[in-house]
Amino acid sequence: MMQAWIEFGAGLLMGGLGVSTCWGLFWLVIGAVGFQRGTCNSQILLSALTASGVPLAMIAVLLWWRGVGQVPGLEFVGGLSVVPLVLAGFGLRRAPDGQLAVVHMVAGVRQLRDKLLGHQHACGGCSGGCGDGPGHGSGGCG
Repeated sequence: MMQAWIEFGAGLLMGGLGVSTCWGLFWLVIGAVGFQRGTCNSQILLSALTASGVPLAMIAVLLWWRGVGQVPGLEFVGGLSVVPLVLAGFGLRRAPDGQLAVVHMVAGVRQLRDKLLGHQHACGGCSGGCGDGPGHGSGGCG
């Protein structure tokens, strides 16, 4: 019985670390593009690299601890699915304004992504006239 709980806990930990790794890789790509365009500094890139690298290293240690060749059991798979299901549940709840919470989260992610990539929505987007700020003239929008 104790082995089943250990397998479930290992799956739960692996699921959370997997979600964290994917989130870090997403921001690593955004940060790399922003760094290449000159719209964000190397600290953003380093933070995203850390946010993806640390959980990935912890996943590697957990796989080593479990035994790489070991076939995952039902308990492990059950634990693996908990964190993504909880996140989906939080995204499907209603915010105070009546919209789904995931709509607000996606809007916030888009706003931060556009800030890091140098998009200027307040000025009419890429074709708007804000001057020679980041993202204009050298293909910064797009």
